[in-house]
Amino acid sequence: MKFEADSQTLKDLEIFDTVRDGKSVFGLFNFTQCYGGRRMLYQFLSNPLTDLDEIKERRDTAVYFQKYLPSGLDVDKDSLNFTEYYIRHGDCQARIPTWFTALERMVMDRISTNTEYYLVKKGVGSTVGLLKRIYEFSCIPANKPEGNSCPGLLKKNNEKILKVFARPEYAEIMELKRKISSYDSCRLDYMFRCTHRQDILFFLDIVYEYDAFLSIAKAADKYGFSYAEMLPANENSLEIDGLFHPFVEEAIPNDISIGKPSNLLFISGPNMAGKSTFLKALGLSVYLAHAGFPVPAKKMKLSTLSGLCTTINISDNLSSGYSHFYAEVMRIKEVARQLKTHGNMLAIFDELFRGTNVKDAYDGTLAVVNAFTNIKNSFFVVSSHIVEVAKELESNRNIGFSCFEILERDGRPVYTYKLKDGVSEVRLGMYIIWKENLIEAINETGMQK
Repeated sequence: MKFEADSQTLKDLEIFDTVRDGKSVFGLFNFTQCYGGRRMLYQFLSNPLTDLDEIKERRDTAVYFQKYLPSGLDVDKDSLNFTEYYIRHGDCQARIPTWFTALERMVMDRISTNTEYYLVKKGVGSTVGLLKRIYEFSCIPANKPEGNSCPGLLKKNNEKILKVFARPEYAEIMELKRKISSYDSCRLDYMFRCTHRQDILFFLDIVYEYDAFLSIAKAADKYGFSYAEMLPANENSLEIDGLFHPFVEEAIPNDISIGKPSNLLFISGPNMAGKSTFLKALGLSVYLAHAGFPVPAKKMKLSTLSGLCTTINISDNLSSGYSHFYAEVMRIKEVARQLKTHGNMLAIFDELFRGTNVKDAYDGTLAVVNAFTNIKNSFFVVSSHIVEVAKELESNRNIGFSCFEILERDGRPVYTYKLKDGVSEVRLGMYIIWKENLIEAINETGMQK
């Protein structure tokens, strides 16, 4: 089953969109060395997994690269690019190579400026070099003491690779130590681009895959990310220590725990306290964990989910004639549909019903949150600055309450961006209005007239 994450969620979490200072999550992880590796990394990030074994396999492979193979395949980028061009372009030689065709090619290579001869000569040489490097790399895990800890994906790939290299024609290539003759060049060209072309394409895909894994490992090292411990779906657990958003400089880490008996976390606090950034970091970590990627946290333990829905930066839909409030209602309805279809999910809502009056926002938030607590197999996180809603919900045992701490110093609020248990009592709306001299600015404008 495909992990559900719709376009609104991908946009909220900035997985591929460059919203904040031209940054995206994909760009954060993109340390790939070739276009094929970049494409493979994009494919990994586009397709989070729901199968626990597949998630662990991808995660364990990235961990192994980070710990034991920090240089990856270590192939020459220029040679790789030339091999790609050589295999995917140019025509396959129609005739089976003979000594005569080899002599013909050698002569034409000397007297002609035809780039095809250069392409064959250099292409064969770069492909032979690439094959040798892949073969050497596939033997590394078996020769190391930690070979027994080699992840399943690498073992399967190595078995396929070594099975191909066990064939006589490849064994002969591995023994090539001298300059490749014109005859061997013709023969290998016919092999690489005609009879064994699918083998070479398979090896290129291996290179791309390993390039993507090395890129993930580099990101984990650079940003101090960790790998989530994934649990069976029926564990119904979500625990994160030291969660932070990777786009925030010197981000303040926070802890979160959701599970039995409460499956809904209600976060209160005034605007600018850090609620939206925290919700984005939470959603991002859950998404990355299911993709087998490292997460921006010190430690994470999560039961496998079937999807993720976020409603953080929803806007009105002018083309459909939707107001902001109506867009919010339709979004909640869409989330309800996804919950019905996909089962256990994480749904995140930042400030429900901000597009309507306070009374309707209060009543709507209260009704929706109470309804969500009846869905026991999913997690919900809802934020609101309407303190009265939190007070009314406190009797519901299926809800946990957290808030962002605000301290007072010299009569001014100090944002700590730290999440703590409980319900916020802080109201800063009027403070900000007075701090910014809003009323004075309006009065000055009126006096000028």
